[in-house]
Amino acid sequence: MATTAHFYVICIKRLKSVTADQVKKKMDSAVDWYQIADATWIVYTTSDAEKWQLRLLPLVKDSGRLFICKLDVSSRQGWMNKDFWAWLRREKPES
Repeated sequence: MATTAHFYVICIKRLKSVTADQVKKKMDSAVDWYQIADATWIVYTTSDAEKWQLRLLPLVKDSGRLFICKLDVSSRQGWMNKDFWAWLRREKPES
């Protein structure tokens, strides 16, 4: 039985010693992801917020910041790049 995937928004202010590539490598744990700003990502994942915190905490602890929240994309509006809207609308695999 497949695990249900959900969207989460993740805001991460990484430690100065952590590279952008290290963050991307962690985001690759998601089924799919899109970086919408320097420190903000939308992930489509079968993992919950607690698991994402465990994954990302080493990249922010003690002087960085981390916020993870389930995202309901069924009601949406905005002004984003066309490639973002195409990514959001694209059929996503469950895992």
